[in-house]
Amino acid sequence: MNMEFLLHDPVEQAVTYQRVAFDAKGTTLRPLRLRYCWPSELDLMAQLAGLRLRERYTDWDRSPFTAASRRHVSVYEKL
Repeated sequence: MNMEFLLHDPVEQAVTYQRVAFDAKGTTLRPLRLRYCWPSELDLMAQLAGLRLRERYTDWDRSPFTAASRRHVSVYEKL
């Protein structure tokens, strides 16, 4: 049997995830903590690293990135 727990902290821009598996061997915990950033934050980090945005899509199929996009694929290049 498996159980999953998820905690979203919008102030920290973080997601804490825990997968708990119960089997004949016992209990296994698989924790994961992710920190996400918005495209504008990512662009600033890239700029500070000497990169610039070349392209941004909504998905791997190169769909246009719009204000309604919930995810992105960003391509950067060296300045």
